[in-house]
Amino acid sequence: MGITITERKEHLSAMLHGGTLNRVRNIESLFERSVNTLLSKIDPIDTMRTVGLSNVIYDDIYNYALPSDYKKLIDLIPQNSRNNSDTANRSAIGKFDLLKGIKQKQVSIEGSEGSKIIRINWRSRQGILLNAMNSLTANGTWSAVGTATGLVADTIDYVSGSGSIRFDSAASGDGIQNTTMDAVDLSNEDEMADANFWFKIKNATDLANLTSVSLIWGNDLTSNYWTGVAQTTQIDGTAFKVGWNQIKIPWSTATETGTVAPATIDSAKITFATTGAISDIRVDNIVFSIGRNFDIKYYSKYLLKNTSGTWITKTTSDDDVVVLDNDAIQILLLEDLKAAAHQVEGSDSTFDIKYANTELGIDERGKLTGGGLYGKYKAEYPTQAISLTDYYGGLPARGRW
Repeated sequence: MGITITERKEHLSAMLHGGTLNRVRNIESLFERSVNTLLSKIDPIDTMRTVGLSNVIYDDIYNYALPSDYKKLIDLIPQNSRNNSDTANRSAIGKFDLLKGIKQKQVSIEGSEGSKIIRINWRSRQGILLNAMNSLTANGTWSAVGTATGLVADTIDYVSGSGSIRFDSAASGDGIQNTTMDAVDLSNEDEMADANFWFKIKNATDLANLTSVSLIWGNDLTSNYWTGVAQTTQIDGTAFKVGWNQIKIPWSTATETGTVAPATIDSAKITFATTGAISDIRVDNIVFSIGRNFDIKYYSKYLLKNTSGTWITKTTSDDDVVVLDNDAIQILLLEDLKAAAHQVEGSDSTFDIKYANTELGIDERGKLTGGGLYGKYKAEYPTQAISLTDYYGGLPARGRW
């Protein structure tokens, strides 16, 4: 199955009436355009992939990274004990947000800072709240670390509950701590859970000064505590941004000092590594959660593999392979012919473009007719992507795009 780039060039040369490809400029870019055109019209069955999501899924945490080659969602699959009700429904962005408190097993595909993310609401195991951070004194007393100043409770700008903790950082290592909060039993989460919390950066200048964020937790902060690995990205793997950021501190990679009793966790410290002063940092809602592993089945936008087996979007070697079967290969070769004919602009160009469109089933307006190779392919391999449900109680359908 599939053809090499060398074979693809040989086919294109023959389709251009046996001429050389010297007049075809930037042929690698031309091939990439042909792939994009094909992918805009069909979902090749050969591009189905199943991989593990890069993050486990938690209750009440919604934003997760998609694979870099993601095109369309087919299925979201729990890796253990899937039952017949474990089916993901795809919601519109607004509906997902409005209904996430009452309707689960929902997903939403959204854009974030130039990338696509998947939002998932799939409840399995409720996290354990360490501190809601609604007040400086409601659960123990929060105090400044290092040269932090301006420590106050902010009851206007927060993510959860009724407030957040706000302070100014003058130097790297500044932050906040609390050693007198109500003891929380994390015995069942010990060395398996991840700590999650939110922080907010107010502008681009302050964001440029931020390097990483750290959390320490334990029975105290001097003798018996865990030190989490400093985090440099959000929980979904994207870069820190202006506004609210959610991060994950894995317990499994934390370092223990002394001997921590997980049944009586009552202390925590959050610090920020910086290259300059940051004002009005807000922090909110420390929760320890054990996630659930999921696989994601999707259509990939990459049709090429290099000799190392790596999926790629643009060819860099004649040994790269187009991973399509014959029916989709023929469609791709005809798209190559159309793209090349536009460049060559010889006496046969108009004929070549018309011939290719007729074979593909594309009319004079550039619309699919329902016949031709595209029509046959869509009939044989209708898309399996999950369609959007835009209303409460609606059922997802497949094949309507």
